[in-house]
Amino acid sequence: MKYILTPFKKMFNIMDKASIKEFWIYVTFLIFFISPLIGFIDGLSVIHKNYIIAFNIFFLIQFTTLGFRRLNETKFSKWFFLIPIINLILAAFPAEEK
Repeated sequence: MKYILTPFKKMFNIMDKASIKEFWIYVTFLIFFISPLIGFIDGLSVIHKNYIIAFNIFFLIQFTTLGFRRLNETKFSKWFFLIPIINLILAAFPAEEK
């Protein structure tokens, strides 16, 4: 549970580091829980579309900052996280040796 709550607590902190376990648990949480939930709520048409867009942006910001923090721990520049598909490959690399 702490790996899911940590990205919320460190939402705007891109200078810190994130472990590989924290990153992949949060990605799994987004894929298997948040995305279907937002899709289900969007399909019900109970909530206005602007709220759905706001939820998506909120989780996108958290995912991006978590990715930046993950790449801070590796030997790659954190700005590589903005490149689609390559970001997930680089996030799978182990931590940088000191």
